[in-house]
Amino acid sequence: MGCCKSFPDVGNIPLQRQNSIRANLPLTQAEIAQLEIFLSEIPDHCQQPIINLPPRQLLNSYQYHKMALYYGSQKEWSLAISYEHRVIKGFQALLPTNKDHYIFFKFYSTLSAFFLAVGELQSAIEGIHIALAILLKHTPTDYKTLSNHYYYLSNAYKASEDWKATAQYLIIAIEVARLRDDLDPKFIPMLKIELQMAK
Repeated sequence: MGCCKSFPDVGNIPLQRQNSIRANLPLTQAEIAQLEIFLSEIPDHCQQPIINLPPRQLLNSYQYHKMALYYGSQKEWSLAISYEHRVIKGFQALLPTNKDHYIFFKFYSTLSAFFLAVGELQSAIEGIHIALAILLKHTPTDYKTLSNHYYYLSNAYKASEDWKATAQYLIIAIEVARLRDDLDPKFIPMLKIELQMAK
């Protein structure tokens, strides 16, 4: 009785102090597992700047991405977009000199999908271009992801009825797909059909 120090009831404390208290609490096993999953999605050669971040701040920022995915699954697009913007801003604050780190690939890809869902095509196109630039910088031989994203980009241009850009990025998607070791035999024929329709 009284031998264990209990943590304060966070729900009864002002928000600024809640964040301060949470920042100083040790990570739970579930949070450690979440961090490990998060790191496993980042290529080994890109992990160090993320590992160097304060774990609590990293997790707090990443929660916005999870909220965005949740609201996206509910088709509540404005909330999904808002939360994905917050995660991008949060990680830009955590990585002020590394704003094209690989981690932003996932966030911009997700944000672009949300913009496509609501028909904000220019914003979607800009986001996919940013995601592709990040991929090309950090994982230029990830031909599977690159070819898929060139295909997504062609679809965004197709939705905006820019047939020249649609064809251009379909051609690049085909060229990059040919470099893949694990090529789905149906992928390039599907891209070629799309290309014929775009011309």
